[in-house]
Amino acid sequence: MKKKYIEQGYISGTHGVKGEVKMKIWCDDISSFLKLKKLYGDKDGKKVFDVSSSHGHKDAAVVKINGIDTVEDAAKLKGTTVYVDRADLDIPDGRILICDIIGLPVIDADSGKVYGEVSSVEEYPASDIYFVKTDKGIFQVPDVPQFIKKLTDEAVYITPIKGMFE
Repeated sequence: MKKKYIEQGYISGTHGVKGEVKMKIWCDDISSFLKLKKLYGDKDGKKVFDVSSSHGHKDAAVVKINGIDTVEDAAKLKGTTVYVDRADLDIPDGRILICDIIGLPVIDADSGKVYGEVSSVEEYPASDIYFVKTDKGIFQVPDVPQFIKKLTDEAVYITPIKGMFE
């Protein structure tokens, strides 16, 4: 089951003296993030941050949260992981978010053998790397067509090379 509130980034510090916070954002397109009017300071959506304004700044977003009016108030939020409501995102049909890949079984596309499950995904310039937890340890599978044959909401189907899971 997909999570309702998904991690979108974290508050990395303050910006200016009027209570704005600087956020490191984990998304492909910051412009979609800048349209959001509600952010959440917990994974259950109970700590609501109403956004009065936001804009991009270098490799981050600068966000003004209602009720946070001083640099001291903003500094208290540093390190807070920020979540968004999945319903507030414009996710194209067929798009699978990285957070939805975590925990999926990794299955041989030809034999149906289950190797393990995705424990994490890391982004690298050449390709993302899926870390697959098995009973023998954690193994890496590059997200390239040579290995990843199909990705669905239910599983990652791969064609491994000899020795990949040894």
